[in-house]
Amino acid sequence: MAEKLHGTDPAFIPPFPGSVAKYLSAKSAFLLRHGEITGFIATRDGRPVGRIAAIINRSHNERYSDRTGFFGFFECEDNPATAAALFGKVAGVLKASGMDRVRGPYNPSINDECGMLASRFDLPPVIGLTWNPEYYLSLLAGEGFADVRTLHGMNLPMHRLPQPARLARIVDRVASRSHLKMRTMDISRLPEELKIVREVYNATLERNWGFVPISMEDLLGAADDIRAIADPKLLLIAEMDGRDAGVALTLPNFNEILARVKRTPHWLRLPHIFLLMKTHKINSCRQTVLGVVPGCRDRGLHAWLIHEQFVRAQERYANATLGWMEDTNSEILRNCEIVGGEWERIWKIFEKAL
Repeated sequence: MAEKLHGTDPAFIPPFPGSVAKYLSAKSAFLLRHGEITGFIATRDGRPVGRIAAIINRSHNERYSDRTGFFGFFECEDNPATAAALFGKVAGVLKASGMDRVRGPYNPSINDECGMLASRFDLPPVIGLTWNPEYYLSLLAGEGFADVRTLHGMNLPMHRLPQPARLARIVDRVASRSHLKMRTMDISRLPEELKIVREVYNATLERNWGFVPISMEDLLGAADDIRAIADPKLLLIAEMDGRDAGVALTLPNFNEILARVKRTPHWLRLPHIFLLMKTHKINSCRQTVLGVVPGCRDRGLHAWLIHEQFVRAQERYANATLGWMEDTNSEILRNCEIVGGEWERIWKIFEKAL
């Protein structure tokens, strides 16, 4: 659907085959554990011109004791009438389920791709971050939506940045302590290693607006993707007194490969992708999860993880994308600026009453 609407836009990158359909599978972690997804497709003269999903996230509503419904997987032609028809279907499903407001886009939750791009529409998306044309903002405004949260992404031009000296001094002090250790994730034990990722992710983001804890089922559902694309040398785990205490995860920007199959016929895309995975050098990455469990904070581990993540990624990539990060998270945003991050993209979360 997205490719039919936006395939001629230079910034558009086709999704990995089946990456949207997997959320609608009866075996998807979201449907098994969190809620319901009801999808709709708008057509004109037999041709698809839009799609949307109404989403009930029971995990969210149980945590916040509210009646918020969600929309996601939104794609639409530049036509307010089509957008109105799609959002009308969402409103009907959510009202019938007792929801009193609708928020989004979440695809399908805050722990997945979320937010609507609100700047730099000329840039192709980085892995795990959304892209949409600028007119989507007008379509949502026309439906009465208002933005309720701003998410930021920064660019880290590692090809022209020195290693952060301020962090290096902290690392020298931290590394001298014999009870601290840095190791890489053991992919052969991935389900076990993801336990510390889950602990850090939930502890780090717990204060974020709208946060819902990620489950092991959610992470295990992404395990195959991690095995396929990740560089284990950039999946870092910090230990303190022999206990896993923090993580720093960097993923290669797999969208570079997807961009190269844009003109490949659909039936040839998978073999072309597999070939490129062996032959194409990815030049950018996305730095995603970074944090330390509460009991091990204020020991210098955070600075050590940031430093190691920067140094190791710099050896392999020219640029990194940092984020997304909430606009209210001033500490993280400040740390990103310290290592040389440059403000780049903005996404918005929207909401309206039903």
